[in-house]
Amino acid sequence: MSNDLGSHKPIGIFDSGLGGLAVVQQVRRLLPGEDILYLGDTARQPYGPRPLEEVRRFSLEISAYLVQEGVKMVVIGCNTASVAGSGAIQSYLPEIPVLDIVQPGVRAVLSPGYHRRIGVWGTEITIASKAYDRLIHEAYPDAAVIGVACSRLLRLAEKGQIDDKPYLRELAQTYLQPLSESQIDTLVLGCTDLTCIRDVIEGVVDPRVRVIDPAEELVRKAGEILAERGLLRQPSGGSSICRFVITGADLTGFAHFAARFLHLREVDVAWVDLAELRQALIKRARTLRGATCY
Repeated sequence: MSNDLGSHKPIGIFDSGLGGLAVVQQVRRLLPGEDILYLGDTARQPYGPRPLEEVRRFSLEISAYLVQEGVKMVVIGCNTASVAGSGAIQSYLPEIPVLDIVQPGVRAVLSPGYHRRIGVWGTEITIASKAYDRLIHEAYPDAAVIGVACSRLLRLAEKGQIDDKPYLRELAQTYLQPLSESQIDTLVLGCTDLTCIRDVIEGVVDPRVRVIDPAEELVRKAGEILAERGLLRQPSGGSSICRFVITGADLTGFAHFAARFLHLREVDVAWVDLAELRQALIKRARTLRGATCY
């Protein structure tokens, strides 16, 4: 049953840049009735090399802004932001569900077909946090989890510079080497930017290695939660609406990449000032008794 007071609202999705479009892609495929408000923090990317506290603050600002814009759910389409801020975001937004991408990714790893030697590619923060290691080991203490921060590969993917396939394959093979030496049987794409070059990755990974994209499992979980709360919006015959907002100046570049990745004829992208995000967090903090404004 649909909750008419909330089901019509969009799902809010954010990422440091382009990578979260992988989540948008899965929402369009698995939840076709849902409208989307996507925010890419392109002015402050990359998140990976930044201090954890700084990424947490950015994530809180963006989430507060999305709620201010009327979303019914916040989906963190970024592993780094998930590691840094998911708990803090949920405490600031107690009235709506907040989903991070790490836990659904682990759930996909532990689904039928799971093995015991798991590689994780991600940003510096994601790998250093050992978030995947910890959650996998809770279920299977004897599992081997090998994390590799593939920084150079991610810098290219997050900027949409993915046309030089030979160079991308060379980088992917370099980052794959320690995982191959560990004889992994599963590779987790622990950064949504990697979905943009999944064809390159699958071209260098042994075909016997299962490649896990957490974005798909994340959206399945989002659908389950929306259905449980009566907030799931069914397709109505018309096209769902996708709004895109970024903090950086290159609206045209983002629009071209998004249209290409999502197979859309064109994409409209708006700009939001970072000051507006900060103000949204200040307003949100004032509504919470005893809250600390980061």
